Amino acid sequence: MAKISKTTADLGLLSITVFWGSTFILSKLVLGEISLSRYLSIRLTIAAIIMISIALPYRHQLDLKTVRAGFILGLFLFLSYFFQMWGIKFTTASNAGFITGLNVVFVPLFSVLFFGDHPKVASLIGVLLATAGLYLLSGGDFTQLNKGDWLVFICAVTVTFHVILTGKYAPQHNIYVLTATQLATTAFFSLIFIALTASEVAISISTTTIIVLVYLAVFGTVYTFLMQTAMQRFTTATRTALVFAMEPVFAALFAFLIAGEMMTSLGWIGGFLIICGMIVAEINWSKLGRD
Repeated sequence: MAKISKTTADLGLLSITVFWGSTFILSKLVLGEISLSRYLSIRLTIAAIIMISIALPYRHQLDLKTVRAGFILGLFLFLSYFFQMWGIKFTTASNAGFITGLNVVFVPLFSVLFFGDHPKVASLIGVLLATAGLYLLSGGDFTQLNKGDWLVFICAVTVTFHVILTGKYAPQHNIYVLTATQLATTAFFSLIFIALTASEVAISISTTTIIVLVYLAVFGTVYTFLMQTAMQRFTTATRTALVFAMEPVFAALFAFLIAGEMMTSLGWIGGFLIICGMIVAEINWSKLGRD
């Protein structure tokens, strides 16, 4: 790929946050019509088929190490989708967007706790800001976070491990083959999930829902994975973190535009603090002037 400017790369990354932001409310609406197992199996199978087709020219680079890495990543990715979509059935799309965004704060924290990285003051400040934001998002009482909020919180944890492990495996493998392998793994687990819930009564799916599921597979999964991989090669981690902080903002915006979801003033302040925590935790302040 020809070299592109940082501004173009930033715009590419921004497009990811727009699509990811739109998926929260669209998923919530779809899950009002079909079951979680049916949602996951359709969306993830479509995404896997498309990604495998894209990766076919690189199939000679598939080996056991790539399969193992893709399986591990796919497992955490499936768990992320599972807990996020399960949780979004019981909470607002806006809350789900902000709580999922906590993974940006968790990445440096978990890298210290589980992988022996040196702790950074910025990371600790980011955790404190995000915790304060989550507190306000709950209305000033953590006990007011409902079942859906906590399920999405688990999603933020699994996303954290997925991000950390992607950073480990991606440089070692062909990115197309690795992405195809992990998406195939998510589809595999989704089909097992629907098989275990086969007792469900089959229902017809509206044309609108099918169109939305295809959109979620193509633009919410395949496009975003490939765009992130391509654009991050031409920008810095700092700029990427700053751009990705827009995801929960777009989640709240689309929730309002599509379904009329409203957040309280306290909730908006909490969301703002979470975004601040995301930015502070990711910025390498010593190199900020060189970005």
